[in-house]
Amino acid sequence: MKSILEKVFQHPVLLAKPPVLIDVGASGGLPLEWRLIAPYSICVAFDADTRDFCVSESENKGYKKLYLINRILASHLADEVNFYLTKSPHCSSSLNPDDNALKAWAFCRLFDVERVVTMSALDLKRALATTNIEYIDWYKSDSQGTDLRIFEALPIDTIEKIIVAEFEPGIIDAYHGEDKLYQLMGYMDKKPFWVTGMQIKGSHRIDQDDFLTLNALQRKSIGSFLKTAPGWCEISYLNTFENNMGLREYLLAWVFSSIKKEYGFALHLAKLGRKKFNEPLFDAMSLASHKSLSKGYHNIAARVVNKIVTMILKWKK
Repeated sequence: MKSILEKVFQHPVLLAKPPVLIDVGASGGLPLEWRLIAPYSICVAFDADTRDFCVSESENKGYKKLYLINRILASHLADEVNFYLTKSPHCSSSLNPDDNALKAWAFCRLFDVERVVTMSALDLKRALATTNIEYIDWYKSDSQGTDLRIFEALPIDTIEKIIVAEFEPGIIDAYHGEDKLYQLMGYMDKKPFWVTGMQIKGSHRIDQDDFLTLNALQRKSIGSFLKTAPGWCEISYLNTFENNMGLREYLLAWVFSSIKKEYGFALHLAKLGRKKFNEPLFDAMSLASHKSLSKGYHNIAARVVNKIVTMILKWKK
């Protein structure tokens, strides 16, 4: 995979226009999935809570270029926006936490507001203009309640050219006026994207008054005593490529699809790219996709072995 990646990223269209990766709400670190493509990519990461985010205008940390920007992103330009700094930096938001709704959940205290600061806000298009970036290839957002409105404010032609779009919308009420999962999915359903992954995350449903009656071990290890209820979702989309995309986008989409382990879609893109652009590199990419698909034989073998072992153990009993 690494050798074919180097060939792809040495293509003139990607040397002239490197991939751009956007991380909105980068508290906690940049995505591990980006490590493989970081040396070839420009990354722009935003976060307004600096307690868990190193702020610098531009520096190289394994990326072709990396911008770390401490600004609030919103759907529109604003001189003053309240930003609620919570007990956990990962819960800080431009939306006020919904204390009444959160009281029913074990992780309620993470949303306790410790301080409110006032900052100016930019929409993403203006924010990117400060770095002279006009396009996005891989978009990731965890803005604590405002994922949809920030994304939706981008120009339509920018949105429809994005290859990967990832969000972390809420399912339960955590913030006043937040964007929810069902709203995001309703919006994306009308755009040229398909869902490649959904991971449901959550907390434990227990009223705070009852939670405080538990002993220290129960409170610390609440997951051993209560099941996790859905609270939010990490959802990933891939572009369908039903719109008019260029050679550059086909090359990148094959890489991104392979990273997402969507080897079938990657193979489809490589075959279609070869036909559309007569680029020989797609032949090697198709071969790599076929090799990735063949790894499934190992999974079949492992399941067969496990089944045989289980049968033997049952027979011995």
